[in-house]
Amino acid sequence: MEYFRQSKIGDIFFFSFLLLSLFFGYLIFEPFIKIIIISILITVILYPLKEKLNRYIKNEILVSLICTVIVFIFIIVPSLILILFITNQTLYLYPKFISLVSQENLIEYIIQNLPFSEKLTSYIGKIDTSLTIQLEEVIKSYAHTIFEFILEQSKTILLNIAFVLVGIFLMLLLIFFLFKDGKNFYNRIYKLIPLSDKDKNFIVYKTYQAIQGVVLGSVLTAIAQAILGFIAYFFAGIEFSIFWAFLTFIASFIPIGGASLVWVPLAIYIFLTGSLINGVIFTIWGVAVISMVDNFIKPWVIGDKTNIHPIVLFFAILGGLNLFGFLGIFLAPIIVVLIDNLLKLYQERYHISE
Repeated sequence: MEYFRQSKIGDIFFFSFLLLSLFFGYLIFEPFIKIIIISILITVILYPLKEKLNRYIKNEILVSLICTVIVFIFIIVPSLILILFITNQTLYLYPKFISLVSQENLIEYIIQNLPFSEKLTSYIGKIDTSLTIQLEEVIKSYAHTIFEFILEQSKTILLNIAFVLVGIFLMLLLIFFLFKDGKNFYNRIYKLIPLSDKDKNFIVYKTYQAIQGVVLGSVLTAIAQAILGFIAYFFAGIEFSIFWAFLTFIASFIPIGGASLVWVPLAIYIFLTGSLINGVIFTIWGVAVISMVDNFIKPWVIGDKTNIHPIVLFFAILGGLNLFGFLGIFLAPIIVVLIDNLLKLYQERYHISE
């Protein structure tokens, strides 16, 4: 009895001390948590490439170095150039945007600058004034939210460029060691999970599929839609085509609406400015090419790796953006898929019928 009591007290002390240590460990690594998460995602996605290189090159350090250089050249450098360009564009556009939305009668101001403003002005005059004011407030609110989010991210990057460069160095360093010693880290964590091998393999396999499928599929789709969007915006004569292409890239991650949240308002703008033929061609390109590519890339990459309802992903991504910033676009789907798989495992372990 005395031994049992001492053993119980020992367990309480051990787990309390373990939780306290983990808490302080989190505080230590918290400043680098985003770098760690991004590095893990990149490593997991590119790990099949590393395994292929291992077949031809037996030196683990050299293979890890080659993969790290590939990440730097094809992911980090293009991303940094694009971010700096978009930052510059945003800082240039923001004052103009503020000037536009600060108009007292925003809708009337927009209509007066259209080619057929006389007919629209007479029509708008017949609409209830309160409805017009409400519409103005909605436009201003959503436009402010989008631009302020981009501006805040842009300022963070521009004002902390030294920290960004340090962050890139730390990320590359971490990616190198994840490629080199990733399996050792994985095996150690795998052994610590207090579940059967069957359950652990189920969780690990499904999570790996989610990262490979959801993240890679979403990123490839977003890149394709951004490029196709840029082609349309450039040839339609829309100013700041790269900026709108970047917004298309962001919008592509939203399950409901996606890239159409950007190109549809631009199509309406083209129609309203009197370019009927351009508007028709632009709309056909948007429907048949920009939005349609989603139906080819995602099923090919993601397949049946996840079966999460779009409305769940929609709210998850919005919540992820609020909680993690831009990184939430990638983390939210993974977390939702992980929760879904844990619930499936719970259902199987405790024999709960559907």
